[in-house]
Amino acid sequence: MRKLQLFISIVFLVTAVGFFQNAYSQVVTTSSMYGTVTDDKGEALPGANIIALHVPSGTQYGTSTRADGKYNITGMRVGGPYKVTVSFVGYNSQSIENLYLELGQNLKVDFKLSESAIQLGDITVVAEKDAIIRSDRTGTSTTVRRESIETLPTISRRIEDLTRLTPQVGRNMTFAGMDNRFNNITVDGSYFNNSFGLAGLPGDRTGVAPISLDAVEQIQVNISPFDVRNGNFVGAGVNTVTKSGTNEYSASVYYNFRNNTFVGKNAGDVEFKSGTFKFGQFGMRLGAPLIQNKLFLFVNFEDDKLTQPGTTYIARPDTSTPVGGNVTRVLASDLDALSNYLKSNFGYDPGPYQGYDFETPSTRFLMKLDYNIDNKNKVSLRYTHLDSFTDLLVSNSSSLGFGSRRSSTQALNFANSNYKILKISVQSLVNGTQFLLIICQITFIVGYTL
Repeated sequence: MRKLQLFISIVFLVTAVGFFQNAYSQVVTTSSMYGTVTDDKGEALPGANIIALHVPSGTQYGTSTRADGKYNITGMRVGGPYKVTVSFVGYNSQSIENLYLELGQNLKVDFKLSESAIQLGDITVVAEKDAIIRSDRTGTSTTVRRESIETLPTISRRIEDLTRLTPQVGRNMTFAGMDNRFNNITVDGSYFNNSFGLAGLPGDRTGVAPISLDAVEQIQVNISPFDVRNGNFVGAGVNTVTKSGTNEYSASVYYNFRNNTFVGKNAGDVEFKSGTFKFGQFGMRLGAPLIQNKLFLFVNFEDDKLTQPGTTYIARPDTSTPVGGNVTRVLASDLDALSNYLKSNFGYDPGPYQGYDFETPSTRFLMKLDYNIDNKNKVSLRYTHLDSFTDLLVSNSSSLGFGSRRSSTQALNFANSNYKILKISVQSLVNGTQFLLIICQITFIVGYTL
């Protein structure tokens, strides 16, 4: 019966691989653990029972050692702390606590059990790791954990402020000298690239963050990974995992703001005019257990708005005023005459030509459900929504006049000749993991992006 179940599992796995090989490649969204269990003489202990407990959520992962005493646990939630316990008949059980797993990490944890005849109590070991020299890390990668996300300063509250910790990073989130459109950005294993193609980062069309930083658990930047599941990029693979609910209730409410009073007015002996702008952001999150150790909810909401000058250039009030700085060669009297002509003859109001503001509002929402069906089957459902727009100046095409239509001392345009860019992004995702026996794990990701 066991051989038949193993055969059916292998056939199912091969069929699934063949069916999905032309679809999206698998991206790492979890962590794993491996090691060896021996006795105090160094002899392997086959059949030892290993239980890894994710303490905050009560999620358990279990396996047993093979004939050579080695074991592997895959598909584990990132973060921690974890408590790993090993037991074997005739030997004292052993536990290791306060283990934390990084995204894509394969942590090595070895155990050495003593015979119970010695009458020793349970042994508890607190693990320590060297963050620089680690045998479990392969390839060039940088991982930003939750503690760093919560403490590092950020102005834009976008992941670009955190991926700068990668030594190979350049300007505008370029890696290893490659254009940022050659990166592959994923969230919970689902592609999250800019589908429009004119910008390399999600949310770049309106300059906003598609997902709140308060909803991010870990960020990993892969430059040259050895793991075949990480691919489809030339620059870097930026993999993000969102937070999940736990057995404890957690919530936060926050408000961020900044305006022109936060900006300096002098750069050395040169006076700097930043213009008048203001930014306000309100956000909240909630993590809760719907069923202890089984079903968890995480919700995040964020709303912000940026108001800033559409242009800092002004029209020349008269011919005696010199052109330079932010004063254009265009006379205010000429622009007023043109505006009055359009209003009186065509009923069209071109709007102001100076002193008007641009707005960039955005609203983002994330909801995530994690369900531990049993110790071998787990499923996660996530929904994200982004609604944003931004005002932009008229195209600065060089096909007419002096080769410029705005943003210089040679030209000044009316406000109603500008345009808006709309950004609405909706993504639904189902992420499931099934463990078949002790040698096989199947992970499936089904997503829909609008």
